[in-house]
Amino acid sequence: MSRTVIAAVVAIVIAALTAIAFFVTSKSYSDKVTKDAEAQLRRAYQGVQQLAELEAIDVSNKAERLAGDKAFVTALKSSSQAERDNQARIGFSSFTSNDKDQIKPDIIALVDANGNLIAMNDVSSVVPKQWQNPQKPNETIIPALNVVLGSRVIISDIWNDRGRMMKIGAAPVIDPEAPVPANDPDGVVIIGAVLVAYSQTAQLAQQDKRLLGTEVAYYDQGKAVATSFTKSGTNEEDTSKAALITELLKSGKVKEGQGQQKVTVDGTPYYAAAVAMPRKTTNSRRMPQDYPAITAGAMVLAAATDGANTAGTIKVFIILLGLGALAISMLGLYLSHRRLVAQVDQIELGVTDIINGNVDRTFRPVGPELDGLANGLNVMLARLLGRPEPGEEEFDDEGNPIIPGRVDFEEGEEKPAIDPDLANLAGESEPDYYKRVFTEYVAARRASGSPDDVSFENFIAKLKVNEGKLKAQYNCRAVRFRVVTTGNKVSLKPVPIFE
Repeated sequence: MSRTVIAAVVAIVIAALTAIAFFVTSKSYSDKVTKDAEAQLRRAYQGVQQLAELEAIDVSNKAERLAGDKAFVTALKSSSQAERDNQARIGFSSFTSNDKDQIKPDIIALVDANGNLIAMNDVSSVVPKQWQNPQKPNETIIPALNVVLGSRVIISDIWNDRGRMMKIGAAPVIDPEAPVPANDPDGVVIIGAVLVAYSQTAQLAQQDKRLLGTEVAYYDQGKAVATSFTKSGTNEEDTSKAALITELLKSGKVKEGQGQQKVTVDGTPYYAAAVAMPRKTTNSRRMPQDYPAITAGAMVLAAATDGANTAGTIKVFIILLGLGALAISMLGLYLSHRRLVAQVDQIELGVTDIINGNVDRTFRPVGPELDGLANGLNVMLARLLGRPEPGEEEFDDEGNPIIPGRVDFEEGEEKPAIDPDLANLAGESEPDYYKRVFTEYVAARRASGSPDDVSFENFIAKLKVNEGKLKAQYNCRAVRFRVVTTGNKVSLKPVPIFE
């Protein structure tokens, strides 16, 4: 298998594992986020119901406590405006001083038996007919007040005050000293009523968000009036989100009693559920048949995505991890390739050198990976050529091994001249030829004053290696050698035989 194929396989495997890890992690984390969002929504749904119930009970209790203050009875029975205002202020002050809540009521008001506004906390002058219903002169625009003025009932309800969602509590003011008509089923005389009201604001919605752990939106008559959504980096309500919640309500995508629904708000997916705001009364049988139906509610929205972008961080980490693993593996392959190939190249050069006729070549250590192969090749050559094996050779002053029996060959000419004794060379048998050339070579070396202890086997091996190289060079049938002496140098000259 080629190095390129190995690298490609490694790259594909790493890429595949990274992709699997990416999708498996993404899927499992997405499932976890979905399950967490659904569980969070269920908790918030139950929590907002309980919170609304408690708030309704609390506001009705405050109305009941406020109505029991004798100062209001005195104010309603007084014929003097100054005395009426003074007694009302006393009642308001007593209530606010005893109220330990951090959130103060937006409205604390006193009305007479006809629904005329008598006094209002922190308001110096009031308009008596302010809450009068223009279409029904004997009623106010607040249905809860109409009920408590007509019967001994305490009510907590939602009142839409010109677009403001008000959580109100209304209770009748009873004159304990007034004679009771014989036909009065309650046995009391109602001389007026008190009203306590809290405006549902974005700030309160944000407080509820911290309690519930989800976004929350309060709505009335199909319109979002306060939400916990804020603009980035501020506590200011994001009114654009409120408009989107209103669209969801009007489209019917989220309805009370419908269970959770997956919706999108400004590009972010949420699981949403709506619950109607509760209405509390001490006697539901006293409620008129035509009393307005509940139109207010709360919507909780649990983000079906990772708000902290942890999933995105994990995905990026997996991708970077895969890229890092790929880069490290490719670098490792490259460095291994360079290290190993450098050793292989040296071995290959040595083999090529031997193929080209240099049988005196020895393989030096090339590296720990291929040192064993280099040593094995040296042993093989030593045994084939009859020279000392590695560890047994002698070295010159420069540290190079001394190779006995060196045989010099002349380079083959590009166009060799025709040998005059070509026919005799071609017809000579191989055994006789090898024996004759060896004898002539040894004799010529002795005659030149440089005798050598080259063995017959070593000499013939070198001869055959060079024959093979020159046969390929000349593209001839065979190659024979003649012993040539030039000065004191004895060498072998190749003679190609083509026929």
